[in-house]
Amino acid sequence: TIAGKPVLNWARRHKIALGIARGLAYLHTGHEIPITHGNVRSKNVLVDDFFVSRLTEFGLDQLMVPAVADEMVALAKADGYKAPELQRMKKCSSRTDVYAFGILLLEILIGKKPGKSGRNGEFVDLPSIVKVAVLEETTMEVFDMEIMKGIRSPMEEGLVQALKLAMGCCAPVASVRPTMDEVVKQLEENRPRNRSALYSPTETRSEIGTPF
Repeated sequence: TIAGKPVLNWARRHKIALGIARGLAYLHTGHEIPITHGNVRSKNVLVDDFFVSRLTEFGLDQLMVPAVADEMVALAKADGYKAPELQRMKKCSSRTDVYAFGILLLEILIGKKPGKSGRNGEFVDLPSIVKVAVLEETTMEVFDMEIMKGIRSPMEEGLVQALKLAMGCCAPVASVRPTMDEVVKQLEENRPRNRSALYSPTETRSEIGTPF
């Protein structure tokens, strides 16, 4: 713990990411009528002391007048979570949620916020950062230094798989992105081996009674 803040190692970040993915999957497929979140971003994720994550502000685009909904989409673009097709369609869907989750997963892995940042307002495009690293064969250098502590093999711990999954979620063509159910399955199959005792959701009272 540094200055009262818990260390966000890979096991804890993976648990947070999996919780978000399960929440989105529940919205997309856990109801008779699917629900689109429409505003997936780190600001709308709450994490408790057990690293159980919960999504907030879902479905707001369905409740708002078109002008306000358009403003929300514009904000998503500025913050770097906007899927390419929203430029044309301006209509959120489960696939645009998947894209935004991919950006959020990259944020968790890389430790950088997407969108405009810095004094000069430079736009931080997380998928582009990964693509450049892959081309330059420096992929391992994109991970947040904090996340790499205690990791002997990024492949065995599921880090590389999570990075590939995030990039798949951020595919420019919506139809080739995985569903959130598929995302949950992949994250569950690639749990980090070196995980803390707090990892299992069944060990936390705070998750009982809620899908998130």
